[in-house]
Amino acid sequence: MRRRNVLAAGLGGLAAGSLAAVTLGGGSALAAPAKGRNRTIALVPLDDRPVNVYCSEMTAASAGVRLELPPRELLGRFFTPGDGAGIGRWLGSVGNVDGYVISVSMLAYGGLIASRTATATMAEALANVEAIRTLRRARPDATIEVHDTIQRLALTSTGTPLDAYISLLVSWAKLYDQVVNLGQEELRGQLDATRAQIPDEIVDDYLAARARNHQVNKLMVEWVADGTISHLVLSEDDTAPVGLARAERVELEALAAQLGVTDRVEIFPGADEVNALLVARLIAAGDNPTYRLEYAGVSGENWTAQLEGIPFAENIRRHVKSVGGRVVDGPADIVLAVNTPSAVAANRGTDLDTFVARIGALLAAGTPVIVVDPLIVNKGDHDLVSRMEAGLDLAALLSYSGWNTGGNALGLALGHGTARWSYLRNSGSGFGVPQMSAPGQAHAEYLLYRFVKDDPWKNVVQTEAYAHARAQGWDPLRLTDEQKVYFDGWLRDRLAPVTSRYFADHFAGHRIVLGRRGAKTFTAKLARLDSVHVELPWDRLFEVTLEPHLRLS
Repeated sequence: MRRRNVLAAGLGGLAAGSLAAVTLGGGSALAAPAKGRNRTIALVPLDDRPVNVYCSEMTAASAGVRLELPPRELLGRFFTPGDGAGIGRWLGSVGNVDGYVISVSMLAYGGLIASRTATATMAEALANVEAIRTLRRARPDATIEVHDTIQRLALTSTGTPLDAYISLLVSWAKLYDQVVNLGQEELRGQLDATRAQIPDEIVDDYLAARARNHQVNKLMVEWVADGTISHLVLSEDDTAPVGLARAERVELEALAAQLGVTDRVEIFPGADEVNALLVARLIAAGDNPTYRLEYAGVSGENWTAQLEGIPFAENIRRHVKSVGGRVVDGPADIVLAVNTPSAVAANRGTDLDTFVARIGALLAAGTPVIVVDPLIVNKGDHDLVSRMEAGLDLAALLSYSGWNTGGNALGLALGHGTARWSYLRNSGSGFGVPQMSAPGQAHAEYLLYRFVKDDPWKNVVQTEAYAHARAQGWDPLRLTDEQKVYFDGWLRDRLAPVTSRYFADHFAGHRIVLGRRGAKTFTAKLARLDSVHVELPWDRLFEVTLEPHLRLS
């Protein structure tokens, strides 16, 4: 719980240079889980970013489960779409796995960014997703978890003149829903004026992509009804209370009700968290976890997170259902401690102090705790994190996330924490300490990753990187190859020492629980940070690859 305030000091006090790099790949450090040796889950990720690959791998690894993924060259990168047909063939070749998690956005279109354009035709998308039906015929008893996205309102920034129309298109999509679908005729003048500012070809491509994606969304619901798909999540990517995505969601909810599959179809705000969430669902299958909610401020019933369209408490219930659990009011297996805004801004400090004290009391009583930090889009709430660093044993938490949207933060923390809880719950099955050590190490590495990435990276290092890029006339969201190479080194020289210091201040010497057998609890000490790998996964500064490698004793 020692604290050295990186945010107050900035990066000036950190020594230049970096630790030796190591990349945590596939399943090199994964051990057998408690529910059965050598469990493997096949994953078709949403795209190749760390949030969809590394976070899913580490969620699985913290429970001793190995993920099998398509070859990297099939996944595409940034604006280069993945090879959906090739991934379909890969799915058919994967055998001897314990379940499947399949992103339709990758399989049908080549990834999340590709799904937002009309480049892939309807015929190509349908041919690619047919791989799911082929898989069902080959594996009639397999659990096939599927995720598809309801297209977000905004286009992806490309660093081209198209970017000038992103905000206008979002405004038009909201106004169209309000006027045409909700009958708010008083807004028609605004609708027409906004539409007149957007070139026809941009609107046509936007609507063609939405229509194609919506048809595939509906097809996936129908495939749940006919047994092709075991369970489906339709996530609303960066949504709002009104807009074309809202109208599409309502139609999909009605279809699921009409087909009688609402128990196997979830629809909620989010996207990037769903890979890890469904991996955790497979890991915790049969455990039926229960969760009690503790809020830092107002109830989630009375607060809607930015870029979402439903109260956050409802989003929690839907995410919890998707991971195979349920929210309860009384005693529960896990407490979800959720950072919501204060009812009175002047009381914020007191509210956070009380919130962290409650978490500390729960940990002291042996209650498993997941901390969800959805308050601020795209970063952790430093006022909360600084109090947690000072007052809690961070290594005792099941999980934490404050990354990106509220749904993203919720699902990433919920997936990691549920998978780890399930492993610990089932660890008394004859495995010795060596078999428990690798999952424990992965769990601690992922916790360290989350705290560093969501607070000092997002609140300090990334801010400085954006400013440095702009000072040189570079676009932080569209780097050239040479600029990316430069920033790979620039970030390594700063973020690796930040990670090393964060480990020393908040994790080194702390003990983590490896597993339990009867009345015996096995623990290990977090001895040292051996190395950390830092680079940009895409040619932009929005996200970073950060892979710490720890040593237990």
